[in-house]
Amino acid sequence: MSIKKPNKPYPNPPATSPRSTPSPMPSYIHDPSILGVNFDQLLAQRGVRMIHKKAMTCMNVSSIDFQAHPADCTFCDGSGLIFYDEKEIWGTFYSNSLEKVFQTHGVWEAGTAVVTMPTTYADGTQADFNTYDRLLLPDFTVRMWELKQWRPNSQNKIRLKYPVESVEFASSIVDGVQKIYQEGVDFEITTEGDIRWIGSTEPRYDSSLDRGEVIGFAYFAHPVYVVVQTLRELRITQEMVNGVKRATRLPQQILVKRDFMVNPSEPAKSEGLNEPIEVEVEPDEE
Repeated sequence: MSIKKPNKPYPNPPATSPRSTPSPMPSYIHDPSILGVNFDQLLAQRGVRMIHKKAMTCMNVSSIDFQAHPADCTFCDGSGLIFYDEKEIWGTFYSNSLEKVFQTHGVWEAGTAVVTMPTTYADGTQADFNTYDRLLLPDFTVRMWELKQWRPNSQNKIRLKYPVESVEFASSIVDGVQKIYQEGVDFEITTEGDIRWIGSTEPRYDSSLDRGEVIGFAYFAHPVYVVVQTLRELRITQEMVNGVKRATRLPQQILVKRDFMVNPSEPAKSEGLNEPIEVEVEPDEE
């Protein structure tokens, strides 16, 4: 037997019932716009300060058709990349991976992380990111190691891959004898972050063999991350501005990788330490 549709007003609950109060649900739902500026402010208040360096291919080539790039290019330090337009920005790290993890975007290797970035820099200009851009964290340091072969120069300096904040250990082994170098005794750190030898304490150099002493440095420097690809490059929503809806951008997500992680597949080199790291990027299946 079918039930007839109700055709009478439904009675109100008794006045003593806790459900007798008027419903708080408004008869008209106002526009629930997402304010992009609020998201940006949240990143600024809870994020990490970074220095964003934009990258582009070095233009020191013979021609467009035959792009022979000098290995000792002084404009890009032989890396093939020129960085420009450094600006401060605040973003949040998450999904830092300690081992290979299979995700929808491919294989995320050790040292990768996802970073959420605001839509603009502090000066209000639009912030965008591209492959091989650099993100430097100026408020933190990480321990790295590097091998350098000494070659005498007029400044008596050695330049490591990154500006040195402090040296934890420096040593060489020559003819089966290990030598320990001490900061403040054998060398000092310049304001530019280079290693400068003090007096006559510089390493040995054999001019007949054109071979210098190999020194291993364990040092602290500011971490640098390389932008691998953008995950959420163009996030757009509607926003109510003075009673008019406008398209507005929301924060973007990028996949980054630590730029100097020493492991068997990526050994530290004694020469040419400014070469870019090769990162395999899985194609977007969408």
